[in-house]
Amino acid sequence: MHIPDGYLSPKTCVLFYAAMAPVWYLASKKVETAVGAARLPLLALGAAFTFVIMMFNIPVPGGSTGHMTGGVIVAVVLGPWAGVVAMTLTVALQAFLFGDGGVTAIGANAFNMAFVMPFAGYYS
Repeated sequence: MHIPDGYLSPKTCVLFYAAMAPVWYLASKKVETAVGAARLPLLALGAAFTFVIMMFNIPVPGGSTGHMTGGVIVAVVLGPWAGVVAMTLTVALQAFLFGDGGVTAIGANAFNMAFVMPFAGYYS
């Protein structure tokens, strides 16, 4: 579930953006060298896959919903840094286009879904 706007304090949102900024920079550099131009379409396909799979919500008790993310699949196929890039793009697009999660909470949502998840899945 995405964290919506207004749920986190402004300080927390800024903290997560500040924490994720170096991760996003490092991920872009790592993906540039590790994935390469030949496999870049595969990264785009992985990002599209994560976007589509996150559209299918599964009801959970308490009136909320959950969904699969696909970040681990991208991490297993292309590496965890590619998972960071694909999931960050997905989280940002969903926040801007559909209001799924908040724009102010993109840093926190990216930390949970685009940073922790690909690395935990890749190294476990």
